[in-house]
Amino acid sequence: MKTTTTSPSSYLTPAELAAKWKVTPITLRRWRNAGKLKAAFLGRGVRFSQEEIVRFERDAQA
Repeated sequence: MKTTTTSPSSYLTPAELAAKWKVTPITLRRWRNAGKLKAAFLGRGVRFSQEEIVRFERDAQA
């Protein structure tokens, strides 16, 4: 059985992603609640995977 591990650097916090996209963390929360942007919940924290970020950017350009 192959186990895949993901490095912590492949996830962004809401603050990091908001700064990258020049939106507020509240906007990210709204998109997440609307189902437009998927997030991983790690304990009490929210993180966005690089794969999800790329998917969202690609879909936004379509």
